[in-house]
Amino acid sequence: MVAKKTKAKKKKSITAKKMCSRVIAREGVKKDGTLKKGYRYVKGGKVVKAKAKK
Repeated sequence: MVAKKTKAKKKKSITAKKMCSRVIAREGVKKDGTLKKGYRYVKGGKVVKAKAKK
């Protein structure tokens, strides 16, 4: 009997965006992904500190 050669499976590489998002914590966002008090989303998905209404 002859053993068949099998192709090595490629390990999925992690993208730089995913890797950085795990390391760098965004200001105003909790670990579970919810916003902290006093922060809000603006157009484009950015998190900014909310200003008090006068």
